[in-house]
Formats: sequence, C-alpha cells, structure tokens
Amino acid sequence: MLEVLKKTYRCVCTIEERFISFTLCAITVLIFVSALGRFVGRPINWAVDISLLLFAWGAFLGADVGIRKNRVINVDFLTSRLPMKTQKTIAITWSVIIILFLAVLIAYGIPLCISNFKRQFQNITLSYSFVTASLPVSAFLMIISTSVRLHLQITDFPSTLRGGGRDAA
Repeated sequence: MLEVLKKTYRCVCTIEERFISFTLCAITVLIFVSALGRFVGRPINWAVDISLLLFAWGAFLGADVGIRKNRVINVDFLTSRLPMKTQKTIAITWSVIIILFLAVLIAYGIPLCISNFKRQFQNITLSYSFVTASLPVSAFLMIISTSVRLHLQITDFPSTLRGGGRDAA
C-alpha cells in the first residue's frame, strides 16, 4: 500500500511540474500574442484572462515544487550556528506552523472558491472559481510536501539541510 502511495505521489509531482512548465510557456505566448494583436489593432482580450488563470495555478503549484525541492528562501545565518539538536527543534516547529497555516488557507480558500462560483471573467464565460480553486488545491499539495519534509526532519534531520548538516557546536 505504501509503495502505491509513493508511486502515486511521484506521478502527481511529475504532472505538477509539467503543468507548471506549460503554464509558463502558455502565459508567455498569450501575453506576446496579445501585445502583437493590440499593436496591429486586433486585441485578443481573452488572453489576459487565461493568463491570469494560468498564473494563479502556476504560482501556487510552483510554491509546492519549491517546498518539495527545498528551493524556498531560507534565512538561516543565525540558526545554522546553533547546535544540531536546537536546529532540529526549530525546523520541526516551523514545519508544524507551516502545515497549520496551510490548513487555514484551505479552510478559507474553499468558501472563497464557492462564493466566486457565479463570478465570471470579463472576456470569457468561465467561472472565477477556477482561479480561486488554485489556493486550496495547492495548499493541500503543500501540506503533503511539508509533511514529507517534516517526516524527514524527525527521522533524518541532517539530510534536510542545504549545507549537508554540519553541527556548528
């Protein structure tokens, strides 16, 4: 059962990374084509709405990839000088706080998504809920990534550090 979950998680991660690549390319093309259209007097108004939708999903899913690959901003010039045990305690505490914060984002994001169901984009007949759904969905995926990281912090803390986990003491 655990192997099936791991394989499913890896598949979701691969799909997520490919979708983020797609969103970046699509946003670039849509904005470029929209600018060209305005230049020649034929604006493509829906391109901005689609770009907004893709940007929301790409940004939030990109945050999940950043968490999973340990590529988020980390200010550790003070904590890296502390003993390894203290660093571990701080890291675990922050991971738990992050998970709680993400749970709050889900709790407030779902009602936001529901309340925006009838709201539509300006130039396309698509519900704005598709944009607001990016928050709770991505927060859920970030909880999974942070939980995996938390498990590693508890079981094998030095491997979660960028510098290889040398004890400063």
